[in-house]
Amino acid sequence: MGLFTHLTRSALFLDALQEECLAPLAITFADYSVLRVLEYEGPKAALTPTRLADILVRTTGGMTKTIDRLERRGVVSRGPDPTDRRGVLVRLTPRGRRLCQRASDAYAVGRQRILAGLDDDEIERIDTALRHLVAVFEQDRRDRT
Repeated sequence: MGLFTHLTRSALFLDALQEECLAPLAITFADYSVLRVLEYEGPKAALTPTRLADILVRTTGGMTKTIDRLERRGVVSRGPDPTDRRGVLVRLTPRGRRLCQRASDAYAVGRQRILAGLDDDEIERIDTALRHLVAVFEQDRRDRT
């Protein structure tokens, strides 16, 4: 099998692992990704939907649907952007922080189960190679826009 076949199969297994870990919390990995990015930015952080879409490699339409779903759950809130009258900023709510922590804990268990099958050198080599591949994908995306 070729590189992209292995990457695709890995992505399918990863999707299944993420679903397994997050389904008990009734969130998708896309939902978790938004929560995680907002959490990473810090307690006072707020990002535009467009910035979230860029970071998570999603369409703005798809990001709007995800934010709508998360807002209905009370885990994110939208508010006006003080620097742009027409702009909107998305923030993580306290409830969202708690959900993000629970999801991170659940996902960590699944990741650790998989990584237990690899030694430290294998993990480092795979991580290095994948970081390089991601950089190539990012450069390709920049070159095409």
